[in-house]
Amino acid sequence: MIEVSSNSVSILYPDGTSAVFDAAELSSRIAKSCISAGMPDSWIAEDIALSVEFALQTQLLNSGEKSVHASEIDSCVVSVLEDTGYAEVAEKFLATGRGPGDFGKVSQSDVLDFLSAKLKISPQEVKALAVKVTGAMHAIKAEKCSTRLVMELARHFREADADHLPVSAPPRMNTLSPSAPEEILVQLPEECRRYVENKVLTLHGVSSLFKSIRLDIDFNPLMKDFELAAPVTELLLAPRLMACAEAADCVCRTMQECCGRKDLPLIITLVNANDFVKRWMLCEEADSVTRCTKNLSDYFCSMLKIKPFKIFSR
Repeated sequence: MIEVSSNSVSILYPDGTSAVFDAAELSSRIAKSCISAGMPDSWIAEDIALSVEFALQTQLLNSGEKSVHASEIDSCVVSVLEDTGYAEVAEKFLATGRGPGDFGKVSQSDVLDFLSAKLKISPQEVKALAVKVTGAMHAIKAEKCSTRLVMELARHFREADADHLPVSAPPRMNTLSPSAPEEILVQLPEECRRYVENKVLTLHGVSSLFKSIRLDIDFNPLMKDFELAAPVTELLLAPRLMACAEAADCVCRTMQECCGRKDLPLIITLVNANDFVKRWMLCEEADSVTRCTKNLSDYFCSMLKIKPFKIFSR
């Protein structure tokens, strides 16, 4: 799962360094805290990370600020965990904090241990990532460095290998009546309901932790009976994408009405997006696929009246 759209929030650290907020990194840290606390239901991690990111963006937008201190994020996470009955997880979460600037001399084993603790990826992937990060540090003759620099390098290499190192997607969690998908479906207009029945749009229930609209979109069924041969341009796709965007807006409005909330953030996952750009736009190279998917995502979202808070590609 790859994030293809986000609004950056800058995080300030005690040693004066800064980095872009990474919801996946925070989610990994919370998930590891859940496991340490003996709680197998670590699915709450991504929802809490998303809720923190949404709160940060809303707060900074209203205040006009562009950054927030790292300690404020930790306090926010701890507050959410404690308020939702996960006090032991909150305690473990605080223990995972590792301040920037204290990484010390660079060694591959230390980098491996650090990334293993921070990233929710397989041992094989984290080992390969540690080799790349250590090599980059040695190349620039950085014998000592900030943990933030290590994480920024790791993030760079993960994005470069995006097809092989998936980013976690928002979880599908318990629903709150009357927001179950089947309850929404019966209230949709017939034309809009066809997009759900044809598997173009897939609805998910509203999470009990981070109340938001979760919508999966698969463009591939839109191409049924499409008479033109590949490659196709965004302009040729425009009529079908516009109709899909109108249906997505209809679904969102209906869910908002059913939940009695017009401020629910929208999270979109583009399903089989890589397959779509390969099949219909003839993109083959990894960089080309990523770029085409991002452009297609931006183009589609420009048609939406209800703008998404997050967009993922799977």
